[in-house]
This record gives sequence, structure tokens and C-alpha cells, in this order.
Amino acid sequence: MITSALEVRYQKSIKILLDPALDNSDEKARIGASILLSANSSLIRPKQRWLVSVPEIRYLNEEERNAALGVIHGRVTLNLLPEMVIHGGPDLFHRLWHRWRNIEEW
Repeated sequence: MITSALEVRYQKSIKILLDPALDNSDEKARIGASILLSANSSLIRPKQRWLVSVPEIRYLNEEERNAALGVIHGRVTLNLLPEMVIHGGPDLFHRLWHRWRNIEEW
């Protein structure tokens, strides 16, 4: 199977945001988790709205900002859920959802 440059960017972008979102609880991890869960929310139950505040993306470093834009671009253009693009995606996104599901209580 031939992988396009956009698919490669999408995969890398997901991984850049996913690792800190699974391991940290700082503001940057929360923003990354919100972007990923917003892009993936259609398969996770119970369904929850993951709000992504575009101005908050400025708090990410340059690599993370580019990854956020890569996730958004990949999701919209390829119409593929992030969890379907990376190895072990369903399990990783299930963990991510459990980690951040009570974010309004933080």
C-alpha cells in the first residue's frame, strides 16, 4: 500500500500529541488531548464534546503546533479517525479518553 505524504504527516502529528497527552497532565498535554479526542470523538462512547480553543494552540511549542495543524488537516482531508491511522490506535485512544474524560473537574 502506498502511503501519501499527508498520511505520513497525519501519523507523525498524532504521535507527537499523543505521547505527552497520555503521560502528562499539564496545559500542553490537555490541549493536545483535546485536539486528538475532538478529531476522534465519533467512535468513543459515551459521546462527549471535546472543545478545542484555537487560540490555546499558541501555548504549544512549534513542533506541537505543527502537529495540531497536521491532525486537523489529516482528519478533515483524509476523513480517517486518528485511532485508525496509528498502530494500536483503538487501545491508545481508549486510554486517552479515560485519562481526560473528567477534564471539567480538573
